Amino acid sequence: MAIYIPDIRGYAPFYIQRAGDASAIDVLSTYGVIVKDSGYPMQRKVKTPYRNNWNDRDGDDEWNTILSYEAFTYTFECAVFTRNQDSTASRQELKNAVRAFQNAIKNGEFKFWSAWSRFGFQKVRVEEFQDPGSSGFSEMDGHCRLIFNFTVKVNDPTTDMTFSSGKIVEG
Repeated sequence: MAIYIPDIRGYAPFYIQRAGDASAIDVLSTYGVIVKDSGYPMQRKVKTPYRNNWNDRDGDDEWNTILSYEAFTYTFECAVFTRNQDSTASRQELKNAVRAFQNAIKNGEFKFWSAWSRFGFQKVRVEEFQDPGSSGFSEMDGHCRLIFNFTVKVNDPTTDMTFSSGKIVEG
């Protein structure tokens, strides 16, 4: 099946890069799916530093020789959308596009970067992938489309990643 790349006005690329990849790949041009990221926690919860609470003093004393605190890992959900140009396309063709994307990210850790939000993370892994059969399949305006969600866990919430020269790098 040839990959149909929907023309979505205003769509900004979503890139993934696995260990060993020479460069990041745009999931739309590679798999024909659009990733709609649903927001990142801007105020990440930090781990509590070592502290003492003395009975004869107000408050608590924190042992803070390191200026940057470690942050907890977190999860968030992304929506994925794909469609074919005409309603004669089968549900199975759309599932195949989704499965190809799922197979690319289901094993191990990867990096991602969203051109729309300008955020990227490393040490990311898939936590849950919804079965496309249980998600929203519909036909509208002569197109058939499939929408489903997946959840990722970010194991390195503090390293700032950026997109440069076709790669996802620290920045």
